[in-house]
Amino acid sequence: MDCLLFPTYSGLVSGAEEGYFSRVMISDGNSCAEPRVCGLGLASAFGLGAEAHVSGVRQGFQVLKPLKELWGAGHPWGDVRSGWIPERGMLCSRRNGPASQLALLLARQAVEEAGWGPRELEDAALVVGSSRGNASGWLSPWPGRRPMKILAVPNSLHSELASCVSIELGIHGPYHVLASGCAAGLDAVGMAGMLMRQGVVKRALAVGLDLPLCRELLGTYWASGMLSRNGVNDPYGSGADGMCISEGGAAVALEMSAEPGIHLKDYVVNSDAFSPLGMPPDGKRIAELLERVLKGWDGRVPLTVCPHASGTAGNALSERNALELVFGRDSLPDLRMMKPWTGHAIGGSGILELALMLAFVREGSLPPNPGWVSSPCGGAVPAAETALEGERLLVKSAASMGGHNVVLSLSVDA
Repeated sequence: MDCLLFPTYSGLVSGAEEGYFSRVMISDGNSCAEPRVCGLGLASAFGLGAEAHVSGVRQGFQVLKPLKELWGAGHPWGDVRSGWIPERGMLCSRRNGPASQLALLLARQAVEEAGWGPRELEDAALVVGSSRGNASGWLSPWPGRRPMKILAVPNSLHSELASCVSIELGIHGPYHVLASGCAAGLDAVGMAGMLMRQGVVKRALAVGLDLPLCRELLGTYWASGMLSRNGVNDPYGSGADGMCISEGGAAVALEMSAEPGIHLKDYVVNSDAFSPLGMPPDGKRIAELLERVLKGWDGRVPLTVCPHASGTAGNALSERNALELVFGRDSLPDLRMMKPWTGHAIGGSGILELALMLAFVREGSLPPNPGWVSSPCGGAVPAAETALEGERLLVKSAASMGGHNVVLSLSVDA
């Protein structure tokens, strides 16, 4: 099977086969309950929390800066534009690695918004996604953090990202750590929803993050030619020449609910089986996933798509062709691109961009595209915040080196 689909809890029929707005039967007999977003946590160069991100985007802050402002001169990538979390001291912990500490900060934000206490957390599921884990702070020291040799082993394990959160918050349900490259954070949301749809848990916390500003890591990205040299953070523009790698991440709290709000719909994945670095130019595998989540969608409910839009030439070509295959060159849906705001947070990018979108949606609007971004096929991309009216279908995609593709759909109730 080349696509992973949410099975319904009754009959094991995929949501994609039943179509858009399919409902799920769960063990308590509530036939309309679905995974509903009830809390968000965000961190990027905008700062910590949803409010800092919404305010920063509304004010048009350009938070990406040359890396030499963080590290000083003397590095070949000093002029590369990047974003880093300003509250750097908050990532210092004697016990937890920097990325694990960030996972904890994000989780606490989402849990607080959700209003979960010890009873709700006791049997919740936890899914964490990250491409690089605690590489920053392990391959090279984290500024201001005193290394502790006794904790060298857990600080170097990807699993510490989840174990740290489970220990600190008292989560005794299942936890999983995903390392599916740049798609890891979005996968975490999908897998959390899958555990809920299968009746394993009624609540789940998805966290995705990366702290990729590590000299050893950046050296490999620089050598590969994937980092932007000119700082043009316009993913589909003719001047784009690579990724603006940045720190960031997000957490999404989910609970089974029939109440109006933002509900997780379909989670579909596949693999290109093409190249360890590049993407197939035809975009057919991404198009396949988009068509899956749109099966049964008839256009009466407005659609917004937030594509991966990494800034690399290969991704731009592949996604452009995928969008044309699904929608046609002259009939693109409403597109919102978030990496021009936040930079590319690697494994944390998909969930960070989703959470930024949802932070606006909760306030009744869609975030603007930056005024400088280009459309993948020449159509218009809204450079203004747009008020929401009634229902809407949101679709978020992500892709990773090695050819892993993810598409997630969510419904916004009136």
